[in-house]
Amino acid sequence: MISLAVASIAMFSFAQGTNEVPTVKHSVATNSFGSNWFVGVNGGVNLYNGVYMNGESVFDHISPALNVHVGKWHTPGFGWRVAYQGLNIQTYEELDHAAFMNFHFDAMFNLSNLIYGYREDRIWNVIPYVGVGWAGRHGFHTDNENSMTSGDWAGSLSANYGIVNTFRVAKRWAINLELAGAFFRNGFSSIPGSSGHDMMWNATVGVTYRIGKVGWEPTVDLPKLQEGYNRLIEGLTNQLGDANAENNRLKGQIKNLNKELEDALNRPVKSNGANVKESIFFAFDSDKIASKKEELNIRDYAEAAVKAEKNVVVKGYADKTGGDTQYNRDLSQRRAEAVKALLEKYGANVVVCDGEGISETESERYLNRRVIIELAD
Repeated sequence: MISLAVASIAMFSFAQGTNEVPTVKHSVATNSFGSNWFVGVNGGVNLYNGVYMNGESVFDHISPALNVHVGKWHTPGFGWRVAYQGLNIQTYEELDHAAFMNFHFDAMFNLSNLIYGYREDRIWNVIPYVGVGWAGRHGFHTDNENSMTSGDWAGSLSANYGIVNTFRVAKRWAINLELAGAFFRNGFSSIPGSSGHDMMWNATVGVTYRIGKVGWEPTVDLPKLQEGYNRLIEGLTNQLGDANAENNRLKGQIKNLNKELEDALNRPVKSNGANVKESIFFAFDSDKIASKKEELNIRDYAEAAVKAEKNVVVKGYADKTGGDTQYNRDLSQRRAEAVKALLEKYGANVVVCDGEGISETESERYLNRRVIIELAD
């Protein structure tokens, strides 16, 4: 029961302590119908250039423009909108103009998210679009300064295209700059053009407001997540196995435990050159000295070595259950360095401190997770 409790706590700690849950690149969870809607309004200018110029400047065809739109993003890279574009268009003479409207449906592609992956906090997004719609105009012709005659209504299918640049200023608000164009039938402005169709370009700037839930949750990479949990479970299994093995060993030594501890605390180091060794044991995949008993053993060994005026050699080892050869060599070196630090704290002179890597000298693998202290020759 204790083992199950420890395993459960460790799994919870792994889930809470992981810095980043593995996710699938460029993949997000499907959002609901009410998520990631947006509305916007822009103002700017139209440039109508689908007619014969008759000696006019291009700038004689500039007029004010209004753009209102509503749409939805279905993924970070694809969405749609319905837009109204209108106010006026300037036709072919300075005082000739027409009321204008263009309703169109656009398919939108967020290139920033498609190429570089979804990021909710990205400042600048580049969004080209293409669409189709219907345009209408009601023309007026000014005969002189004091009179005006009304023209007829005319309509045309429209082909629309453009690029929207959005600049994030808050979670729901963005400033947008839109450069767009449209094609209409030849003569839509009442004067046949030379190119076979009428054209219009516009540049507008405005704001967009996002409605409903904003953003997407990334798709969790389940195989990688499972791999992480498997590694954790494997480590826990090894630790529990080691604990069980240690408990079984201690069952046979329980009656002599107090005497063994007393002997360890008072073990003399001979000064006649005899090489007395001491083993300091470590937990699985750890370079931390495991218990107060081990620290006391190191202290007593250091004091005895000082009295005997002997130098000390420290060699670290690891078992072969986890990690590659280089990892285990590094781990054994860190264990040796930990023991060396305590020896020197208590006055011993350590002349060798090496990590030997994997050891298989003992039948019980946990006994190979140790540092051996001995006197130098």
